Amino acid sequence: MKITNNCSYDLIAFGWDTRLGYGDDVTIAAKQSGEVSGPYVGEMGGGSCHLSIEGDIVCHEGDDDSNGFNVSKGNQLALQGGTQGVTVRHFSEDRDV
Repeated sequence: MKITNNCSYDLIAFGWDTRLGYGDDVTIAAKQSGEVSGPYVGEMGGGSCHLSIEGDIVCHEGDDDSNGFNVSKGNQLALQGGTQGVTVRHFSEDRDV
């Protein structure tokens, strides 16, 4: 899945499948795009294969509208279609323990 980050801060996103688990975290810098895949499903031709998640989404700081989805600091966006989905959240080096 292609995720475009129109926020002024970095985001972390990962894909998932209810039966297979979670994909790797992908950091998407402010004003950049990134590709997010689902969980690891095996090897083919010596390469690592991950579940493909179709679609494109745009994240921004404003309210959800026809231009994209809101991802604000402290909140996350979770979208699901069937058994697959993607989670996007604000990136922060400072984590509360």
